[in-house]
Amino acid sequence: MTMRPRLIARWTAIVMIGVLALAACGEAGGRTPSPVAASPTPTRPRPPAAEPSESAEPATMTVSSMGVPRGPGGTLADDVNGDGHSDALIVSERAEGVRFLTVLYGSRGGLAPERRTVVQTGGQKLWLLGGSWRARRPDTADLDGDGFADIPVLLWSRNSTWPVLRVIWGGPEGPVADGLSPTVPVPAAERLTSDWPATGDFDGDGHPDLVFAVPDSGTPEKGAYTVLYGPFGRDGTPRRTVTALSPEIGKYRRYLGWVVADRIRPGRRTGLIIHAGDDGEQTGAVVLPQVPPSTVHLLGPGNAIASGDFDGDGRVDVAVGDDGSRNDEPGYETSGATNALTVYYGRAPQAPVTIPIPHIHDKLTAADVDGDGRDDLVLQVGDQVEVRTRGLSTTRTLGPFRCPTRDRLERRPGAVRAGDYDGDGRAEVLISCWSYIFGRDPKLWWVWDANGPGIRFDTTGFTP
Repeated sequence: MTMRPRLIARWTAIVMIGVLALAACGEAGGRTPSPVAASPTPTRPRPPAAEPSESAEPATMTVSSMGVPRGPGGTLADDVNGDGHSDALIVSERAEGVRFLTVLYGSRGGLAPERRTVVQTGGQKLWLLGGSWRARRPDTADLDGDGFADIPVLLWSRNSTWPVLRVIWGGPEGPVADGLSPTVPVPAAERLTSDWPATGDFDGDGHPDLVFAVPDSGTPEKGAYTVLYGPFGRDGTPRRTVTALSPEIGKYRRYLGWVVADRIRPGRRTGLIIHAGDDGEQTGAVVLPQVPPSTVHLLGPGNAIASGDFDGDGRVDVAVGDDGSRNDEPGYETSGATNALTVYYGRAPQAPVTIPIPHIHDKLTAADVDGDGRDDLVLQVGDQVEVRTRGLSTTRTLGPFRCPTRDRLERRPGAVRAGDYDGDGRAEVLISCWSYIFGRDPKLWWVWDANGPGIRFDTTGFTP
């Protein structure tokens, strides 16, 4: 397997800027733990939600739209303009460090770059912590309950060390021109370890919530997660905030890397996946079927995770893949490598199914691309993009997708997100080219459709 340069491990440690003791980064996680039951994780009294110190630079937002269908409002978590079609959110880069969001609007004809809104923030910029496959995935949710999906974003300034959470409000024509919320109060915001918040309905009240991974302020030697419960006010204030200790994740007790919502369909209470931090090695995770948990399931090592209903039984299944990352720093031992995809089925999470697949890279993406009612899995294997369908038993290669090499970086095509953007019951997949190491965010994109030719577009000319 191709080894990632040791520069990756160094850069990850530097960016964290001492979020937690770096000694935790070298811990081993080579064994696959068995699922265990645990008593409910106690909710700890939280300190007052401290407002992160703002940069002297005011945050501004520039919005430019074209061809946006006007919507009356809807119920989809990814429908920013409320017209009843799912929309796709991508991140690109205009110049070094100048990142911008693009909303591509769904329709009966699917996605098209001619229907878009470009959003760029000034003063504070999009947070860029972590590897490209995780750090560039802001999600959407209707946080204020007005029928239009909103975009929670982490922004930072060169005059400040830590990011702040803000919300870009959606509306009938997409992101509202003056719709950047004040800073959302997050406890221990100066120690956030999540790349982006996970979105979902974690208490089952019908209102979307946000979750971050943070060290617990009362017990810093253990990791914790903070839930911001909706609905949110237009000033960004959540209805309530709860911080709870994370269950142990094998040997990784101090350093939580990121969180993933394990929802499989709207209308169901969302569970949570909490992943241990890593410094190039493959680390483990824990599934909380509900928050707070009465039972937890431990997952074996693997930094690529996606959840869905892969067997069609209505239960949440979790796929864990070895994403190819290796820690080759002198003095550290690579641990957790599996060269495989491991699937933990909801009917029997204690008996995972292992599928040997060497050369997996980056993230996994779950969606029903063939419309059979079961989620499929899109993954990058070597230089190709593959989709596993029919209960993950059949493999199809997508593309070909050719990535530019003019900047001498090793770029490979990979799935960024997927959704049913044309409403035909089959998900389309957004694919772009990423580099493992430094380099600008992608400009070349494809929309792959199992039932059509798909489209190719370039964000170079997208301007706010």
